[in-house]
Amino acid sequence: MAPRTLAHGMGTFFKDCEHPQARWSKCPHEYKIRYRSTTGKQTEESGFSAQEKAIERLTEIYRAKRNS
Repeated sequence: MAPRTLAHGMGTFFKDCEHPQARWSKCPHEYKIRYRSTTGKQTEESGFSAQEKAIERLTEIYRAKRNS
């Protein structure tokens, strides 16, 4: 589980499995994201089948936090 960090404050996405990060694109496990909510608590969501979907969700959360 080596998380990949995006822009500062945006959060991370990762896979919680034994496969190395280089093999994630072929790995059948789902992606998870971790971020800080507007209250400052660490939150984790799972169930993303593709890396793009995980990044899209992190971007959506990041924009919502910046607009509030």
